Amino acid sequence: MYRQMMTAGLLASVSMLGFAAGAQAQTNNVQNNQTNWAQTRAQLNADINSVSESVSLTSAAIGNSFSAELGGVTNLTNNQRNDRNVQASAYLNAHDALGGLNATVAAIGNSASVEVDALGASGVSRLNNRQDIFGNRQVYSYLTIDASDIQAPDASDVAIDGTVASIANSLSVTGSGNIEARNLQRFRGDSQSFLNADLNDVTGSVNLTSAAMGNSASYDISDSARFSLNNTQFADWDPQAWSNVGVGDINGDFSSTTAAISNSLSVSTLPETASLNINSNQVNNAYTGATANINLGDVTGAVSITTAAISNSVSINNLPR
Repeated sequence: MYRQMMTAGLLASVSMLGFAAGAQAQTNNVQNNQTNWAQTRAQLNADINSVSESVSLTSAAIGNSFSAELGGVTNLTNNQRNDRNVQASAYLNAHDALGGLNATVAAIGNSASVEVDALGASGVSRLNNRQDIFGNRQVYSYLTIDASDIQAPDASDVAIDGTVASIANSLSVTGSGNIEARNLQRFRGDSQSFLNADLNDVTGSVNLTSAAMGNSASYDISDSARFSLNNTQFADWDPQAWSNVGVGDINGDFSSTTAAISNSLSVSTLPETASLNINSNQVNNAYTGATANINLGDVTGAVSITTAAISNSVSINNLPR
C-alpha cells in the first residue's frame, strides 16, 4: 500500500560501505553524522508529445541520505538532523505516449538504509539510529499530471503510474545474525503530499498514490538467534495527503491510494527468530489527514479507491515460513 520505502530506496543518494559477505570474522565500526541547514528543492516541468516508448520521470529532494551495506558484526550509529524545508515538484503535460507513463515525486527529510549480513558470526551487531526534524519545517511534494492518449504496451499493463510521497524521517534495516537496535525519530514540521491528475483516453491500468508520513521505520531480520529493538517515535505536526483526480475514457483498471501516517513501525523476522524483544513507544500530537476528490467517467475495468489516516501503527511478524 505504501511505496514510501521503495521510493526512498530508489531515490536516495547512496554512500556505500562495502565488505565481502563471507568475511564474517571482521567487525565494522561506522559513525555517520549529517546536519542540513539549507533548503532542498527539486522541480521538474515537462511537456511530452508523440513518444513511441515508455516515459519515466522522477523529481526528488532529500535533506540527508545515508546508505550502508556491511558484512560481519557491525557497530553503527547514524545521526541525522534536517532544519530546513525540503520540497519536490513535477508538472507534466503528456500526450500521445505509446509505452506508458511513470512519474515519481519524493520529498524526504532524513533517509537511512542499512543492510547487515552477520550470518554465522558469534558477536552482536548494534545499530543505533536517530533522526530529527524541528522548527516547523516543511516536507512537501507536488505532482500534477495532465495526460491524454496514453497507451500501455499491452492493454493489461500499467499505462499511467503516478506516485507522490513526503516522508520526514525514514529508516530501513535489513539484517541477519544477532542484532540489538535502537531507533529515535522526532518530527516537528509539515509533511504534505499533493496529487492533481486530469487523465483522458488511456489504454491500460492507472495507479495513483499520494502519501505523507512523519516517522517511518522498518526492520527485516532473518536467520537471527536474537533480535531486540527499542523504538521511540514522536510526531508533533501534521502529515496530510491530498488527491484531486479527474478521469475519463479509461480502458483498464483504476486504483487510487491517499494515505497519511504520523508514526509507523514494521518488524518482520523471517525465517523465525528464536528470541524477539521489542519495546516500542509512539507519541502522536499531530492532525493526520487524508483527502481524496475523485471524478470518474467511462472506466471499463475495476475501480479501487482508498483513503487512510493513521496516527500510530506497529506491525510485527515473527511467523515461521
